[in-house]
Amino acid sequence: MTALTTLLYPELAGFAPDERDRALERARRRPLDWVELAGLGFAVVGVALLTRYGVDGLALLERLSAATANFVLAVPLLAVAAGPFLWRRTRRALREELGGGRIAPSRRP
Repeated sequence: MTALTTLLYPELAGFAPDERDRALERARRRPLDWVELAGLGFAVVGVALLTRYGVDGLALLERLSAATANFVLAVPLLAVAAGPFLWRRTRRALREELGGGRIAPSRRP
């Protein structure tokens, strides 16, 4: 585990050192909840809207250059916009695995 991983996922401290990599991998495979799915959808749509460009009247080389520049701009934008939702899913799954996730209140008579 790197220092960055430990900083991003403090929940990993609750796992044995030899179990941390597997716990992180299991957490990343957990399904997304509706907030995370909606966030990812809005991130993709938002980045698509921000990186639209027109190609009317451009030559082939200019079109390829515009597409390449658009891709170079869209990838980091998508990472910034969608990354927090994937990070949220991983941290949520780690907390649930540790037993610190949301627990429904018990019903007492």
